[in-house]
Amino acid sequence: MWERYALSPMKELWTLAAQYRRWLEVELAALAALEELGQVPPGTTVAVRAKAEIDPERILEIERKVGHDLIAFLVALEEAVGEEGRWLHFGLTSSDVKDTALALAIREALDLVLEKAHALSRTLWELADRYRETPIIGRTHGQYAEPTTFGHKILVWYDWGRRVEERLARAREAISVGKLSGAVGTHAHFPPQAEERALRELGLSPCPVTTQVIPRDRHAEVLFALASAASLVEAIALEVRHLSRSEVGEVAEGRPEGSSAMPHKRNPILSERLCGLARILRASLAPALENCALWHERDMAHSSVERILLPQCFILVDYMLAKARELLEGLRVYPERMLDRLLSTQGLPFSEGLLLALVKAGLPRREAHALVAQLSARAVKEGRGLDEVAAEHPRVKELLSPRELEAVFDLGAWLSGVEEAFRRVSPPD
Repeated sequence: MWERYALSPMKELWTLAAQYRRWLEVELAALAALEELGQVPPGTTVAVRAKAEIDPERILEIERKVGHDLIAFLVALEEAVGEEGRWLHFGLTSSDVKDTALALAIREALDLVLEKAHALSRTLWELADRYRETPIIGRTHGQYAEPTTFGHKILVWYDWGRRVEERLARAREAISVGKLSGAVGTHAHFPPQAEERALRELGLSPCPVTTQVIPRDRHAEVLFALASAASLVEAIALEVRHLSRSEVGEVAEGRPEGSSAMPHKRNPILSERLCGLARILRASLAPALENCALWHERDMAHSSVERILLPQCFILVDYMLAKARELLEGLRVYPERMLDRLLSTQGLPFSEGLLLALVKAGLPRREAHALVAQLSARAVKEGRGLDEVAAEHPRVKELLSPRELEAVFDLGAWLSGVEEAFRRVSPPD
């Protein structure tokens, strides 16, 4: 169950008691706005606020009889408030309260997620800076490619993380709207002026135009931002899993988990868990997008989906961001193994440099490519370095001096461009 991954204070945002509190907050703001406009007797809001009590058990008891959660909430609230309770929910429909309260919950949840996303970004920057000059073999298609640095690898995640923060911030802006516009969004019984006053009190803006509900593309945007954050975490965790494989051993989790059968095992369990959770977040995008198309001015097809998706996705992303930071802060990095592996590649990762040097020296590119491929194959077959094999070939000796050939295999020259990537990316605030 997803409760296994629920952290405070995120999990408390999605309790039934918290939902009822937000509903009451919206009802009181709406009541106060009507009172300011003279449509409710003076002193009503103060009286209601003083007497209002939330009894979750009583609300649920009533709901079992009436089959409607908000009606049950209002009945229980009116029981507690007394005569003034008749002015609650005046001119509103259920979605006015529910959608506005949901926006409050999502906005607060996004604040928590943004805080953790920014903390992860700071950790990524610190690691990238620490290992910016640490050589490692780059890999494409799971094969050795060319030299890079471990810091450059992490810098990619940091830059990605900044975009995740931007998406979360945009989603927060998109969802920070409410509606108190009535059954089909026409303000038939609740004036726009009251809506503006009430929502301002709640820190929200009026959704410019609504039906019975706030359009669900806003909620889908939130789910996309959460899935984007989860995908970043998965990319980090997946790389840790690959680099910690027995035959690689360039990094390791700080607290790897063993095996009940094989005492020597050090499994990257946390990284694997994060990759698994990311699948759930991405899978949530499809139903979130399907929620956007509703019948006419509204149907209930989206409601049950959101009751599951929103708490689940926020709780899981909150957990993933926290654990990704924990993973990185405890990560064991082995620079000497990275360098040893790079040096054990027989110089093959420098093949492009040899190709380009031959082209500069006048050899047609097609011929240069074929020659370097031939020399690389020979180096592998004979277990020798590409530089050694190339130095013996008559065509290479004809075109390149020993110094020029040596420059091709100069690791420092290959990594000189890494610093430019760091210059292009701003450190966190």
